Amino acid sequence: MTRNQEIGRSSEEYVAKYLEQRGSKILARNYSVHNVGEIDIICEYKNKILVIEVKSRDSRERYGTPEEAVTRSKQQKIMRTTLQYCKENHIDLEHVSYFVAGVIHDVSGNIIDVQFTPFY
Repeated sequence: MTRNQEIGRSSEEYVAKYLEQRGSKILARNYSVHNVGEIDIICEYKNKILVIEVKSRDSRERYGTPEEAVTRSKQQKIMRTTLQYCKENHIDLEHVSYFVAGVIHDVSGNIIDVQFTPFY
């Protein structure tokens, strides 16, 4: 596993724990639909389903925020994947909200900040 993959995995783990500590129930991690897409985290919080795409960036990075890395095309893949998840689990799409969890880490990979930004 590369350093970037390790940081990405660590960021996903951090966000999942962060959500659980604040009362969310994790329903799925790395849920994927072949030839459609993948969702990093699906959780339930106060009768809402939250679909979370985790993106991490080095605090020194000058090429955009984690949120900017989730392009319109990526958002559409996430939404199509969510549709399949909701069908399989009998969930009404009206109860779904989409977020990018933007994780900022230092040069050593230590997490400095997490921001949740809605999209759709």
